[in-house]
This record gives sequence, C-alpha cells and structure tokens, in this order.
Amino acid sequence: MSKKNDSKKTLELYTDEQLKLIEEHIENNFGEASSFFHEKESEYIQIKIYAIPPTKENPYYILVTVGMGAHLMNVPESLNKEKLKRAELVLFLPPNWNPDSEKTEQKWPLQLLGMLSRLPIEENAWLGWGHTVDYGEGFTEECGFSGITLINSMAGEDSQICKFSDTDEVNFYQVILLHRNELDFKNKNGASALISHFGKNIPSVYDDDRKSVIPDNFMDILDTVEEHSRKVEEKELDILEINGANHIAAFLLWSIEHNLINDEMLEYFSEDFRQIVDGEYDIRKFLINSLDGELTTELFNDKGKAFCKYYYDHYHYEDEPCYPEDVDKMALDYFGEEKYNCEEFQDEAYLFVPFNKTYYRNISRYINRNYRNFKKNYTK
Repeated sequence: MSKKNDSKKTLELYTDEQLKLIEEHIENNFGEASSFFHEKESEYIQIKIYAIPPTKENPYYILVTVGMGAHLMNVPESLNKEKLKRAELVLFLPPNWNPDSEKTEQKWPLQLLGMLSRLPIEENAWLGWGHTVDYGEGFTEECGFSGITLINSMAGEDSQICKFSDTDEVNFYQVILLHRNELDFKNKNGASALISHFGKNIPSVYDDDRKSVIPDNFMDILDTVEEHSRKVEEKELDILEINGANHIAAFLLWSIEHNLINDEMLEYFSEDFRQIVDGEYDIRKFLINSLDGELTTELFNDKGKAFCKYYYDHYHYEDEPCYPEDVDKMALDYFGEEKYNCEEFQDEAYLFVPFNKTYYRNISRYINRNYRNFKKNYTK
C-alpha cells in the first residue's frame, strides 16, 4: 500500500452525522457558501474552507474552516468541563477579496487558516478564546500584520457553538489580525486588556489599513484617562467624564509631594505644579490638558519609576501590591458593600467617589503603606 493511502487512513475526520451538523450550522449562522477550498494533500486532518460571499446584511466575505474540529485538542484537565476540545475558525474579509485569484496577496487568508488549523496537532496544544499566534514580521508584503488573536465568532451568539451532544460541541472562533505592538501588549497584559482597547470597534473585517489601537510607547504608559472616561459614556453613568482622571490625578499629586518626579519635568511644569500644590489648579485638568491624559514613566525619577513598577500595575500577579486594586478598596470603604455593588454604579464604583480632599487623604493611606514597604527593599 502506498504512503499516500496510509496518510489518508490516519486522517482524523468528522463522522457523516457530525459533518451534517457542521454544514447546517454554517449555513444557518454564516450563510450559504459559493466557493470551497480543498487541500491538495492532507496530513493529520482534512481542511475544507467554506467561502460565503457578501450580502446586503453582511457586506464582507466569510471564510469558515471545516475539519479542524475533527481533532480533539490537548486542553488542560482543569478545563475539561468547558467543552473546548473542538474548534473551527472564522475570518471576515473585505468585499473586494477575490476568491478565484491566484495572487499571493489574495491567497494568504487561506494559507493562514490552514496553518492555524494544524497548529494544535503540531504543537500538541490547543487554541481558544484570547490565544495569540505570532508570525513575525507579516504574512506577506501586502499583509503587514504580525499575528492573530482569537475571539468568539462575531456573527452572533448562536454562531459561536455547534452542539453535537450535551457533552460534545465545536467552538467557532473569529480570527483577528494584530499589529506587532498589539501582540506585545497582549503578551504583557492579557487578552481582556487588549480587547478593552478596541472598545466597541473590534476589527472583525480584515482591513490592511487599520491602525493599531496600542500606542508605540505603551510600555511607558501606566494609565490613561480615556480608558476610564469611556466607561462613563459606554455605560451611560450619571457622572462627569473627568471622573476617569480621579485616581490617576491623586497618584500624580502624591508623587509630586513625595519628590518622585524627575528634575526635567519639575522645571518644565514648575508653575503648574506650584498652582496644583496650592490648590489653585485642578490636577485632573492638568493631566488632561498638559499630559494628554496619560500617566507615563517618563514623568518620574529613578525612584519614582521603581515605585510605579512595584505598585502601579493593572495586570499584576495575585497577592502583589496594586494601586488600581487599592482604588477599588477605597471606594468599597467609602460607600459600604451594599452601595458599592448597587445597580447604579455598574461595577464602576471607583468613578463615583467625589474627588476632594477626603478622596486624596483616603487614597494616600493606601499609597503610603505600600511606599513604606517598597522603601525597605529599594536600592539605587
């Protein structure tokens, strides 16, 4: 028997019944395919890509893999109950994509889906929500994105899972292409942090002109007013957007008073800082108007940078000191548990604490405690 036939015998395939359910799921949730792409040769699994053409309701191509989920991925035992062992992939492309073209710039989406589909087998691993794959400097010269992340299918909640039985199902994940700094940000801060930066504008349809949502200097950014103020608008909270600056401004004021700002910034903003310390200038307005709403490590001297690294970290390890967590604790102390968890606050109680001398005094207690602990081990 030939090696080619041996390879076919070892392929992991859906049963006829499973394949029927998958195809019905695709047609019901994504649309009717007009083109199908088969592999010339298959190894491990047999990938077929369904291409659903643009419609008035969905003005973009939808590519959906079929075959990846025939393989049960090596999911950690702790997640076995989550039914994550099977997956298929979805990619949205602009309406000018040409499924019949032989040009490289048109074929890379098919190649990408093929590579991703085999990755769990080749790496004896698994792919799921929030996972990223780094492909270096770009798939092709025309596609300069450096990698991808996976989120739940954006074709609607019903499109996200195809049930085979009560214990067996296939998850449909959307492929989102990422810039280099978006990948780096995700690796440092996690998938949820990256997705929050997209806000309501997750780039579901591939766009080669899309700009990165992460600034190039993100490693220097400790916090931004915009990240918190947009919650006021998105959740329609009954407070001013400037409240998104409250906790950032308080930390900056404390740092000014404790000589953690570098000499260059002290000289450049000397008059502003004098007015702030004297209570003549709202430090929140200074933060927004003069610092573009960003608190960055560039403001601080060496000791200040070291303290920020120790304490001002949204994405810290459990049990490590964390200023954002202390801001929440301060809000809990201020409102009490019942009010803190009330429907009005929508899990954003920290934005509702009035910004005044009491606010600064209360949060300073938390900062002072952690600063004392920091100094015990700080060396220049």
